[in-house]
Amino acid sequence: MHEWSIAEGIVDVLLEMFKDKKLREVDIKIGELRDLDLDVLRSALNILSESRSLKGLKFNLHVSKARFKCLNCGEEWGLEKALEMVEETIGAESVIIEESGSELPLHFIPSLIIGLQKCPSCGMMDIAIDSGRELEITRVVVEDDRS
Repeated sequence: MHEWSIAEGIVDVLLEMFKDKKLREVDIKIGELRDLDLDVLRSALNILSESRSLKGLKFNLHVSKARFKCLNCGEEWGLEKALEMVEETIGAESVIIEESGSELPLHFIPSLIIGLQKCPSCGMMDIAIDSGRELEITRVVVEDDRS
């Protein structure tokens, strides 16, 4: 579960950047291509922040939708269309079977999504990811210590 190591990194950054400040709230943008379990991430952030002098800190997690763009014709599309194209490209025989069910290999190697699809409009494979890979602290609210 990489959610725990990501949570640890976020908490470390907050502690380093705001050493002597009391933090109230933090907004984090997470791209849907990160394929993170937000409940696990939120739980990890809460547990780690409580145990590392960030008691009471509220974490707001915001998901950034994946958007793809053809560099040839400019067509844009989202994750649902991309997953359809990937499934068509690799076929049902390439699905990975696990105890919990079957999955596309993208769950294990998310960067494959760019190389396994082509533009739904012109058919070219010259594709860019415009959004969906973010993992950023976008806002930090510091408690006003003026009394």
